[in-house]
Amino acid sequence: MSSCEISIVLRPDYEEDQLEDFVPALRSVPSEPFTLSLIDNGKPKAKQLLTELASLLEDRFPIANVEIVSKSSAGKPLEADVAQSVAARSRMVITGIGD
Repeated sequence: MSSCEISIVLRPDYEEDQLEDFVPALRSVPSEPFTLSLIDNGKPKAKQLLTELASLLEDRFPIANVEIVSKSSAGKPLEADVAQSVAARSRMVITGIGD
C-alpha cells in the first residue's frame, strides 16, 4: 500500500480548535491510470476552479482522463442515473463547490 499526501483546506468560517490527535484513514494511491470526474454545479467559476484542481492532481496521480459533468442548475441535484453512471466509470469524483 502506497502512502498518500494530505492536502489541508482551510475553512474561514470555522474557528473552533482542530483535533490534535486526528489520524485519517489509510488510503492507497492508484497505480493504474484512471478517470477523474468533476461535477460542475453551474455556479460562476466552478468549472474553472475544478479544472485547475484537476490539473494539480494530474501531477500527483496517474489520471488518464478528466471528465466534466455539468448540472443544469446549482439548485438541482445530479440525476440519480447520471450519478450512478459517473460512479461506475470513475475512480475519483470531485464536487462540492459551496458558497
